Amino acid sequence: MLRRCLVFAALLFWYGGATFYASVVIPVGLHTLQPPGLQTFVTRTVTLILNLAGVVVLVLFAWDVTAVRDPRSGRRLARWLSWAGMLLTLVALTWLHRRLNQLMDVEKLRILDHEALKPLHRLYLGLSVLQWACGTAFVLLTLYAWRAEENKGAQI
Repeated sequence: MLRRCLVFAALLFWYGGATFYASVVIPVGLHTLQPPGLQTFVTRTVTLILNLAGVVVLVLFAWDVTAVRDPRSGRRLARWLSWAGMLLTLVALTWLHRRLNQLMDVEKLRILDHEALKPLHRLYLGLSVLQWACGTAFVLLTLYAWRAEENKGAQI
């Protein structure tokens, strides 16, 4: 039960937090901050925290995939594949985050090279969506795995 509670809390914080940030905070920030480009400097800090949290979360998720006695090996493999997708996108996002930071002057709240930043930012957004999709798959597969584990235990 402790493991599941930790995984659930991690899902709420990391996956849910990223979902809320992307769907609510960014649009509100773009509408509220003047000029709207200032949102970039808020996002820079938030994504750093999300990426750091992702490291802890993925350790918890790996623990859960390893520990769950899922009777379906295909689902276990699918959980590992969705986990691997989250890990690979996290590695790429972490690298891109560093590269994007190099194109910003944080003290003066300026973008140093808009033309270099645009394609990297688009790639960052695309990888974030891919990571979110892998997270969605992981959530669904995890719920089914937990239910199967409980049903298997109830039969004993």
